[in-house]
This record gives sequence, structure tokens and C-alpha cells, in this order.
Amino acid sequence: MIFNPIKKTSGFQVRIISLLCMVIFAVNLFKAQEFFDQKALHDSLYTILKTNKNDSVKARAAFHLAHYWSLKDFKKAESYLVLGRSYFKNNRFLLGIYYSSVIDVYLDHDPVKTRKALQKADSLLSIYHTRDVYNVLAKSWYSEAINAQNANDEKRALDIIVNKVIPYTKKNGKKESLAMFYSQVGILLMNAGQLDNAQEYFSKVIRMKASLSPKRNTLLRAYIYSADVFVMNNKLPQAKIRLDEAIKILIKNPNPADYADYHKAAGSYFEKTGQYETALLHCEKGIAYAKEIQDTYLENSLLRNQFEILFKTKQYEPAEKIIHQLVNSTEYMANIDSRKEVYDQMARISHALGKNKEAYEWQKKYSTFSDSLYQAQLDRDIVAIEAKFKNSEKEKTIMQLQADKKQEELKSKNQRLTSWILGITGIALLIGLFFLVYSYKSAKKLSAQKEINHQQRLNEIEQQHHLKLVQEMLDAEERERQRIGRDLHDGLGGMLAGIKMNLTQQQKTEYHNLNTVISRLDESVVELRRIARNMMPESLLKIGLETSLRDLCELLESEETSIIFQAIDVGKNIPDATQMHIYRIVQELLSNAIRHGSPSNIMLQCSQNQDVFYITVEDDGKGFDVSILDKSPGIGFTNIKNRVEYLKGNMDIVSTQGEGTTVNIELNVTV
Repeated sequence: MIFNPIKKTSGFQVRIISLLCMVIFAVNLFKAQEFFDQKALHDSLYTILKTNKNDSVKARAAFHLAHYWSLKDFKKAESYLVLGRSYFKNNRFLLGIYYSSVIDVYLDHDPVKTRKALQKADSLLSIYHTRDVYNVLAKSWYSEAINAQNANDEKRALDIIVNKVIPYTKKNGKKESLAMFYSQVGILLMNAGQLDNAQEYFSKVIRMKASLSPKRNTLLRAYIYSADVFVMNNKLPQAKIRLDEAIKILIKNPNPADYADYHKAAGSYFEKTGQYETALLHCEKGIAYAKEIQDTYLENSLLRNQFEILFKTKQYEPAEKIIHQLVNSTEYMANIDSRKEVYDQMARISHALGKNKEAYEWQKKYSTFSDSLYQAQLDRDIVAIEAKFKNSEKEKTIMQLQADKKQEELKSKNQRLTSWILGITGIALLIGLFFLVYSYKSAKKLSAQKEINHQQRLNEIEQQHHLKLVQEMLDAEERERQRIGRDLHDGLGGMLAGIKMNLTQQQKTEYHNLNTVISRLDESVVELRRIARNMMPESLLKIGLETSLRDLCELLESEETSIIFQAIDVGKNIPDATQMHIYRIVQELLSNAIRHGSPSNIMLQCSQNQDVFYITVEDDGKGFDVSILDKSPGIGFTNIKNRVEYLKGNMDIVSTQGEGTTVNIELNVTV
């Protein structure tokens, strides 16, 4: 349930209410994204973890299980978190999801760790623009708002929800979650006394009612909170309208927790309108529901409201019974403000009943308790004053010592003058010697630095020359591939097609094996076109890089090998020459994986962040010893390395025999 704020609350009580609201809102938010059958959810995730062969899918399943257990078994949640992290190494997206899962697991155990995890998750995931990512970031930032509330920093908690959580929730399109966060902001503003601003947020939820699920209590709560605010602002007709709408929903979807808060709000309304008997009836019903859900705080709050109504209507004996219930409530009396209030109420009711001796005793307790609070505050003030006095005495002593020191300095000034002259002379000689030594060393260092700079310049010239040669080699290779492709397609392809036509015309007259010849010519034409397409991909020139890579994956996919292609924010304005290099790199990586690794699954992921292009190829094949590449890299690997160096990128290969291979490449694709 979500606790409803009361009219008379201490600072401590307001913080408790807000914190409970935020925690329960978080639980409701997470539950809204899971199956209603928690056991079915767990079994489904566990099956995916055990049977799926894709490491990325298994990692996500493990993180979901960590979240599932975070509310039940911390150790088990922690173990699933570690398991999920073991399924990948350098995947930016999965690393961001991992840190968001760290927040879920450690929220109630290590606030510092969750705050660091939030910074990493936000940094890693901010480049992705999907609803899934927006949802993850909204949950992560809301957890930080709960941390701020735990630290009694309600202003920061409110700022996080308004400026981080709500914008991300708007982007992910989940209306139910957005309404829940609007209500949370309204509750925090109501407890802070900003009633008009709170009403604005509750009204936002009510305006969204067409898109909210009738099976959830988000809209119902907004009506109840809005009614509370209208009562506090003495806008009673508007409060009545809100309460009427709330009871309509409650009748269709009854819930004890919702009924308890409804009757509390209704009791406040009828008390303000002077309908005290109706107000008392609502308090009784609210207390019954609070007992049913074992909400002691709400029960005590309703009892206090009931006492005030009974006292106001001079029903002193029932009021006395209620106040005795509060006196016997250990939880209620544990709070200093509540205890002080109860002493005052006991004195009032005893006096009203003519029990003057008891009234005197309770008033004495009230005064003694108030005096003790005052004395404690006075003691703190005295300590502060004494600290200021001690600081003042210290400052006087310091000033006196400083005056004595100046006197001594004046006395010894003449004596030191001669020593200064001799000292300055000696220092001048030492400085001159130092500068001579320094000049010599500086000249030596300068000469050495010039030699280093000269060598670096030579290295740069050599590197530029090497890159120029590599570019010329690659350009020549591409021109030759294109020329051969055109020649094969336009020349030899046309000739073979002509032969086929001539043979077809003579099929029934001259050759008895003509069908076999034609069939072989068909195969030759298909093979010729395949070679031509491989040497010069027409789709790359016509429809762009992303579609060409997708076509390449479909071309290389077979019954033995499944290829999954993922493209994230791949731009369409990459220069043609750069697109060709990327295409050739991916073509060589996929060919090597299929030819040498014999994998069952290959995942190709291509993404772009401004001028940086990322390529990740992951397979579950045989793997190999990466050190072999340093000894005998092979032509294919050399071509890939040259293209990566030309595009000022870097490449990382991770492979273990029997566990597959992962290749991560970053390229500079200046648009």
C-alpha cells in the first residue's frame, strides 16, 4: 500500500511517510513490469539461462533473476549478478545493464556502491535510444531518489524524480509508470506544504485516466490524494467530487489498503463540513481496514483523528478510551512529538471529565517533558556559546603572542641586518653557481629533447608513408576487384548467356545431351554472378551499408550456422570509401569465423556514436590461440589490420579454445 499523508505531522513523521511512499512506489514499479505469476517468471528465466546458447541472452536472464531475488534472498541475488557478468567481457550495452542490476541488488545494503553503479550505468547506456534502455535508466535514477530520501535530502529526491525519472519514463512510453511518478511528486510536495503544486501533479494523473489500467490503484490513489489537498485548502466541493470518483473505482476493485486511505480522507472531509457523525463512521471503517492489513501507523493516525472529533463534539468518555489506546501503543509513543502530544491530550480529556488530579499529573508530565526538551536544547545552545567563548579567548591569546613576537623582531632587527648582508652575498654567489649548472643541464636536456623530437618526426613520416602505401594498396585492390567484377558480369557473363540462348534454339534438333549442357551453363552463370557480387557488392552502392551487411549475413547463413545481425544508429552519411572498408572487414571476419571456427551461432553487432563506428563479432565456435596471429597472421587478418589502421581504429580479439571467439573493433568514420 501507499501511505497517505496526515494533516498534523512532525518533521520526522513527514520523512517516514515520504520514505515509505518512495520504497513502495519502487516495488509497485518493478512489479508492474513482471508477470503476475512470480513462480512462472522465475521458471521461465531459469529455463532460458540453462538452455539458451547465446551468452548475451543468458546474461540478461541472469540479471533478471538477480532482480527477482533482490527482494527475497540477497545472497542468491548477488550470485546471479556475478553469473550474468561472467557471460561477457567488453559489451558496452550489457555492462550498462549489469551496473543497473547492481543498483537493484545493493539498494538496501550499500548506498555508496549503488551511487557509483548509477554513474557508470548512465554513462554506458546514455548513447542508446531504445525504450528498454529508457526504462532501465528510469528505474536506476529512482533508486538514487530513494537513497536521497534515506539521507533526509528530500529536495534532491524531488529534483531527481522531476528531472531524471519522469523524462526517461516519458520516453519509454509507459503511461502507468509515468502516472505513479506524478503521484509520488505530488505526495512529496504535499508533505512539504506546497499544496497547489501537489494538486497540479495529482490532476495530471487524473487527466491520464483513459490510459491507466482499471486493475491498478494509481488513478484511485490520485483521486484520494487530490481530495486530501482540496480539504487542506478548504475547497470542499472539489474534494467531494474527487471522493465520489474514488468510491466508484473502489466498488469495482475493492482493496483493504485502498479502503483504509479512502475512509481517512473521507473522515477529514466530513469533519471539515461539520458532519461529525459521518466523519466518525468513516474513521471506524478506516481503523478496521488498517487492522486488517496490520498497518499500525495508519491505525494510530485514524485514532488520533477520531479523538479530535470526539473531543470537539464533547463525547469525552469515548475520546478517553481512544487516547488510552494511543498511550498503550509502544510504536506511537516511541516518537518524541507523538508522546508530547498525547500528554497534552490526556490532560485536556481528564480536565474535561472533571478528573482534575489526573489532569494535573498529565499536565505535569507534559510540562516536565517539554522542559526536558527545552533543557536539552538549552544545553546544546550553552555548549555552542561556550565553544564561541573559548574561540574568542584563543583569538585574544594569539593576538598577544603576535604582539610579543613583533616586539622581539624589532629588537633583533639591527642584529640581523649585518647577517642579512653577508647572507645575501653568499646566496648571490650560490645562485650564480646554480644558474651555471642549471644552464649546462638545460642545454644538455634541450639537445636530447631535440634528438627525441627529430626521431619522433622521422617515425611519423615513416608511419605516414606506410599508411599512404597501405591506402594505395587498398585502393588499387578495390579498383581491381571492381574492374574484374564488371568484366566478369558484362563480358563473360554476357557470352555465357548468349551461348545458352543459341543452345536453347537448337535443343530439339541437334544435341541429345543439350539439357545437361544448358543446366551446367545455368550453374556457371549463377556462380559467375555470385563471384561478381562478392567482389563488388552492388547493394552497398545502391541501398547503403546497413542493408548490405544484412544481405551479407543472409548470404553466409546456412543450416549449420545461424547469424544474428544487430544495427544500432548506423548512419547513412558515411563516405563511400569508408563504407567499403567496413564491409570488407565484416566480410573477412564472418568468413574467418565460418571457415575456421565451425560455429553454430554468430552474432554481428554494428553501432555508431557520432564519428566512431563499433563492430562486434561473437561466435561459439572452436576458438584458437590468439598468440598465433603474432607469428603467422595470414593474408585475411593482415587485410583487416591494415584497414583498421587506415581508419585510425583499434581491434581487440578474445578467444579461448573450445569457447568461441569475440572480436571488438572501433573505427574513426569522420562524416
